[in-house]
Amino acid sequence: MTILNINDLALKLVAKDFSGDRKPNNAGPTKTSRALAIIHLAAHDAYAKVTGKLNPQLETLPHPPKGMSNDEATGNAALVSAGIYAAQQLYPDFVQFISTETAQLNVGVDSGALNYGKQVAVAWLNARKNDNSDLPDLDSNYSPEPGRHRPDPVNPNQMTLGRTWGLVKPFVLCNVVTDAPLCKQPDLDSEEYAVAFDEVIECGKSDITQRNDDFRRKAVIGIFWGYDGANLLGTPPRLYNQVVLEIPEFKALPNSGKIKLLTAINVAMADAGIAAWHWKYAYDFWRPVVAIREAEAGWGPSSDQDSDGNALPAKGDGNILRGKKGDPFWLPLGAPKSNPITKPVDNFTPNFPAYPSGHATFGSACFEVAAALLCKTPEEIFVNFVSDEFNGKTTDNTGAVRPRYEVTFTLRQAIEENKISRIYLGVHWNFDATGGEIVGKAIAHKVVDAFK
Repeated sequence: MTILNINDLALKLVAKDFSGDRKPNNAGPTKTSRALAIIHLAAHDAYAKVTGKLNPQLETLPHPPKGMSNDEATGNAALVSAGIYAAQQLYPDFVQFISTETAQLNVGVDSGALNYGKQVAVAWLNARKNDNSDLPDLDSNYSPEPGRHRPDPVNPNQMTLGRTWGLVKPFVLCNVVTDAPLCKQPDLDSEEYAVAFDEVIECGKSDITQRNDDFRRKAVIGIFWGYDGANLLGTPPRLYNQVVLEIPEFKALPNSGKIKLLTAINVAMADAGIAAWHWKYAYDFWRPVVAIREAEAGWGPSSDQDSDGNALPAKGDGNILRGKKGDPFWLPLGAPKSNPITKPVDNFTPNFPAYPSGHATFGSACFEVAAALLCKTPEEIFVNFVSDEFNGKTTDNTGAVRPRYEVTFTLRQAIEENKISRIYLGVHWNFDATGGEIVGKAIAHKVVDAFK
């Protein structure tokens, strides 16, 4: 009966939330990261208030009832109760599943601890009630201007996800712009953009069977770090939790240390989602599939008109430094549509702007926080890990089972491979990856300070 039980429940809920063809309770990595943060914070603060071993993160918490023991068992009982109640409210479609999964956790526990845990969860849910997370998150507001985000050509009816998510109240950051700043992406006519273009048009193209061994290896990296809202897998915050759970130094922590670290990484990822989506829509930069198809003058839409109101040819990207020409038929390997319900199905380009990469922001924030709270550098922490994308059970977009693939890496290597994995899928630029890491690191520093 510990935080590991609540974390396990939460990660199962994320996977179930993206199962079948139903609408998720917490769609996308943004809402998923918020839900995970609230569940862990409720559990963390219930334990903190009962035992006094951690500093609560919410100031307006009820006090434990007089006479309640402050021992470890009582703290854990309150923790589990708080996590369960928060999960029930955030994942209402799975109340029965939650009840079945947790039926044995609090058997024989004093009801006072259970009631108090619920009170803490209610306090956290109330604190987040008006945080702007309920604003509409799908729209079709697209610009025809070169460089602006537009739908995946394979999914022309695609709507943008999370345009308003940058307005959500952060958990730790005071202000996204000042606490997690990010400069504008490279100009379309710049050398940096040309280099990124030439890289992704080759590394991220769809035809795996035509790739050499190096490009096939890169494709494996791309898929390994996927978790693109696929059936039974869920979104990237679940993946990064799974990696942290396998860190040997994490496993060696006392109970209070595990509680603090798991809560901190999920808070970091919640703020990473808010910050990344703020910048995504601030810059509204196009994905490679649109950019490559519209690279040359005359291709794609145009917002310009002649004096009679007739549309003029599109301008292309205007970059004369590229080594590669655009291709109006280019397709990326794509975000993996794993475990498809109906098959085959096309892999896809995510339905929100490219810059910065959400994967890079989430992963950097999570792993930098984990390393700091373990008093190590990311280079010093080794992890042996099997991604659910390559667990010997998950199928690809055609229904074929992928092999089991186990790998050992440092957290630094995890940060690097996770961020560049999106280039190898053809859904991001190199500068998306570096931009996401910049934002993620800034968030990590703030979160570590909050959980000292």
